[in-house]
Amino acid sequence: MEIVSDQQVTLGGKPTEPTGGVVITDIHPVIISVSRATDIPAFYMDWFLHRYHEGYVIWKNPYRQNRRQRVLFDKTRAAVFWTKDPGSLLASVDAIDALSLHYYVQVTLNDYEGLGYELRVPPLEKRIHDFQDLSRRLGKERVIWRFDPLLLSDTLTIESLFVRIEELFARLGPYCERMVFSYVDIAGYRGVTRNMARYGLTAVREFTGEEKLTLARVLEQCAKPYRIQVMACCQELDLLSYGIIQGRCIDDRLFRRIASGDPDFISWLDRSARKDAGQREHCTCIVAKDVGEYSTCLHQCRYCYANRSDEVVASRYLLHQKARSQGLVPESIVPEY
Repeated sequence: MEIVSDQQVTLGGKPTEPTGGVVITDIHPVIISVSRATDIPAFYMDWFLHRYHEGYVIWKNPYRQNRRQRVLFDKTRAAVFWTKDPGSLLASVDAIDALSLHYYVQVTLNDYEGLGYELRVPPLEKRIHDFQDLSRRLGKERVIWRFDPLLLSDTLTIESLFVRIEELFARLGPYCERMVFSYVDIAGYRGVTRNMARYGLTAVREFTGEEKLTLARVLEQCAKPYRIQVMACCQELDLLSYGIIQGRCIDDRLFRRIASGDPDFISWLDRSARKDAGQREHCTCIVAKDVGEYSTCLHQCRYCYANRSDEVVASRYLLHQKARSQGLVPESIVPEY
């Protein structure tokens, strides 16, 4: 394998053309994302912790199969963890703390229980209690609640969705400072449309323009008693009149707050925090390196754009488990034999 220059390359980057075979680019990110692409805390936390201590992971570009990045952790100072299972993250807090990283957690906690949209997430009541316990442990400024995405169907009317949202605000409101949401985007992802049809969920639909505004009013009213800042993730629609601002999931502002005692890291943010050009147009996240891999999450969320199919996920997970059963810690989530 050819080693090319030390630089940060995102999906929008242009690495050096290969002379043959696979090209590996060494990068040294200061902030890592664990992970937008899959639920590492729920399914691969032991692997991540081992790899962090080994000093690197190999990240595969999902759109250019002969491109790799060796993600080295020698300069890493901060992380954002993403999960739909706050209990798994809670069980790993001591191990994460031992890494001496500045970190916070994005917990996607939707209430679609009984509707067949999230087949293998833990029961709602357990997720709520685990979220509360995680907030008590880390502080509510470091545990961000996501209801993401918001969707509608023939069995989930906008009125019934409002009830579910209101009930979650009542349970989670005292335990967080931010609530992040997005409106489901089905048309924008052909794989989502295909998977919805495959699993008989063709009645799931997107919001109309008027429904989006109605929902924004409901979110504003629900958040007010708890002084929660509602944020819209990657939304073009201006909702500021409802008190809703653009979300920033990898957020230099929050890192400045939780890492205020680390002047070197704050100085780096002052110099280098910038919008991540590799993300979608309306994303305001700063640059971070994701260490996950698509088609590896076992939650079976039917609206997910990151999984090709249950069968692909199962086969890739079995490859990972086979390696782990042999005492191996593969360089990437899905090993290559």
